[in-house]
Amino acid sequence: MTYKATAKAHPMQGLLKYHGMKDSELRIPFHDSISVCLDSLFTKTTVEFGNFEKDELIINDEMQQGTVLDRALTIIDKVRLLAKINDKVKITSENSIKFGEVKGLGFSSSAGAALAGAAFKASGLESTYGWDIKLISRIARLLAGSACRSVAGEYSRWYSGKDDETSYAEKISTKSDLDLKMIAIPFPSEYTTESAHKEVLTSSFFDVRIKSANIRLEKIQKSIKRGDLDNLGKLVEEDSLELHALTMTGKDRVILFRPETINIINFVKQKQKEKIPIYYSMQTGPSIFINTNSDYIDEIYSEISEMGFNAIKSSVGNSVRIEN
Repeated sequence: MTYKATAKAHPMQGLLKYHGMKDSELRIPFHDSISVCLDSLFTKTTVEFGNFEKDELIINDEMQQGTVLDRALTIIDKVRLLAKINDKVKITSENSIKFGEVKGLGFSSSAGAALAGAAFKASGLESTYGWDIKLISRIARLLAGSACRSVAGEYSRWYSGKDDETSYAEKISTKSDLDLKMIAIPFPSEYTTESAHKEVLTSSFFDVRIKSANIRLEKIQKSIKRGDLDNLGKLVEEDSLELHALTMTGKDRVILFRPETINIINFVKQKQKEKIPIYYSMQTGPSIFINTNSDYIDEIYSEISEMGFNAIKSSVGNSVRIEN
């Protein structure tokens, strides 16, 4: 039996995003969602089960307690239950960007995926179930909903389902289906995704959002399959603005844009007038993605860098995997 394993997973950019949970304990959302992983960003996590005094979690060399540890243990407790073990655990994790520095780059997704993959392997569950991506995605979902999509990798869809067994992610397309290159531009924010999940439920537009998301979902999936970046880009922009409209119209009227976020949107809109295939995308928080193709990625990256932004170029990332 393997008692120690290391896994690597990539954060994702939501293409059809979600906010709001119909079951916050099992982390089951109101509708399906679609994302793409970024190979330039990652979380690498080592899990070791053994006769330790207590459960421990270290992220980027810092010992974690409280809510952060508790969320990690939702995955560990599920794995211990499935593997029928009682061992304590030591978890060591590192992100390619320091924990807590930015908001909206999907690092909770890669954290959950890497932890679930490493724990699945270290506990010996692979010998029972095989490398079951569907099951690993269900386990990862317990830490952060979007983590199930980081498990599946590349272009993936999270089926919201109605219970633990039916809420999982699977890959719907590969990087060869669409020429997509991304630029991530991170900004810090203290506002949490958990707060957003609660805030959007108070928006008078929430029910309308669910209906429009379900319609847009199928259009986005078809655009990826067809390799239609222009249609995909426009749909993702529309979805990003709609998502932020929910927090803006909730009871606390939360506006997560920074002036820099608006500057980048305006930059993108100007480039679109020049007939360049470029599109923006946002998740929770002020961080922003630029989506384009391989012909324009270097040119756009250079211009964004010249504007003084700390940008990260990326191609499409793979599913969670075990590292030697």
